[in-house]
Amino acid sequence: MAKVTLKRWGQIAAAVLIAVLAVGLYRAKSDAAKTEADVRRLNGEIAEREARLRELRAEIAELESPARIERLNDERLGLTVGSESAALPESAIDDRLPAPQAQKGRE
Repeated sequence: MAKVTLKRWGQIAAAVLIAVLAVGLYRAKSDAAKTEADVRRLNGEIAEREARLRELRAEIAELESPARIERLNDERLGLTVGSESAALPESAIDDRLPAPQAQKGRE
């Protein structure tokens, strides 16, 4: 009779172990699915932000383009690059530039 009881307790322990392992496997698969969904969502956010970054870099390049700056300079200030109105008269050059200084060590 003791052998039968011991065998019965062994079967109950095995059934409990199988149930615990089944629940653990279900939870692991569920967590893995949630994590995979989070990874897909984050990859989507990364792609959106990279696209926005490319847009902003293109906008910066456009705003910093020399052609645009020259156009704004002409429209708002009435000056064009290399025009005589932008050039200093010869008499004003000395006032704008610092006087040359002697370099030490050369004698």
